[in-house]
This record gives sequence, structure tokens and C-alpha cells, in this order.
Amino acid sequence: MTLRRRVATLLGGAAFGLSAVAFTPGAAMAAPSGCTVQYDLAQRWATSHCTSGTGRHMVVVRQHHANPQLNPIVMAGPCVPVGQTSYTTITSWPVVAANWVPC
Repeated sequence: MTLRRRVATLLGGAAFGLSAVAFTPGAAMAAPSGCTVQYDLAQRWATSHCTSGTGRHMVVVRQHHANPQLNPIVMAGPCVPVGQTSYTTITSWPVVAANWVPC
């Protein structure tokens, strides 16, 4: 193997190794966990709260509209860090889904 080929092989291997380290997700990219969602139709609120992991989350609620010809109602709370509560107001219509989502 020529010197030029050896150098190219070594540099290519080093670049590959560094890119693997650079693009490996760290702790800051870990998803929230230990999350709960609650809602109350009578008081018209919904919350999500995540207790562990890292990152951010928000509550998202999908509701039926009173008029079936219209699209569903989607309400979302703010994107907040783990340990904080995402809160949104909702309508009194039936809830189809209430979830937390990473953001």
C-alpha cells in the first residue's frame, strides 16, 4: 500500500469515528418520561406533566365539534421543560384524545 493510500485510509477512518461521536444523541436529546395527562370537561382545562427524562413536552387535546360537518377542535398548551406543567383551556365538547407530545 502506498503512503498516499495509507494516509487517506487513516484520515477516512478518523473522520468516520468523529462523525459517529458527533451525531450520537446525548442526554440533552433524551425524551421526557414519567408523563401524565389530565383533563376536566366541567372546568374546561387539560394538563400534561413529565417528571423525568430531559427535553420539553406539551399537552394536546382533540375534541369533537358540535357540528359534525366541521373539523375536530385541537387545543395545545405551551412547550415546557420536564418538571413543569403544560396547561391549556378546552371546550366542553367530548374529548377524542388527550396526549402529551415531545416538542
